[in-house]
Amino acid sequence: MMAFQSTWGNYLLKAFVETTAPPAISWWPQTIGWKFLLLGLFLFTIKKMYGLWQAYQRNAYRREALVWINALPTFYDLEQQAIYRQLPALLRKTALVAFDRSQICQLQSDEWDAWLDQHCQSTAFTKRCARQLHLLSFAPASQISPQQIQTLLNEIRLWIKFHRRPND
Repeated sequence: MMAFQSTWGNYLLKAFVETTAPPAISWWPQTIGWKFLLLGLFLFTIKKMYGLWQAYQRNAYRREALVWINALPTFYDLEQQAIYRQLPALLRKTALVAFDRSQICQLQSDEWDAWLDQHCQSTAFTKRCARQLHLLSFAPASQISPQQIQTLLNEIRLWIKFHRRPND
């Protein structure tokens, strides 16, 4: 192997001495004020996450009811599918979880429809499907059409998703 000549390279750099690099700058805050700010931000984040977790837990009844509704068959014949007769009970059970029992148990028929509309801005039980919850529970299957069941099912879904609890 051939060695380079002593005059090889830039002659100006022969006397060049490399300096050592300074130590790395820490990203950790040096003053106490920044540490308190970071601690406050951390505690705020934990509090918000805990609040979101509580809201998720409080709304478990909504998710369960919607899962039950989404599992219903799409054929809306009451004679063939008696499971649709359970929709009024599902709606009442959902309301019982969210509201005071004494408030709900005394409501019947038109009062119940009005109460449902009062607690959810997205529904109109009294206009779109008046008394259909009552008919679905007790009337013969021939009195309720598949279109009425579909309308009622949509209103129930909306109510379950968007009703407001008293403490919300």
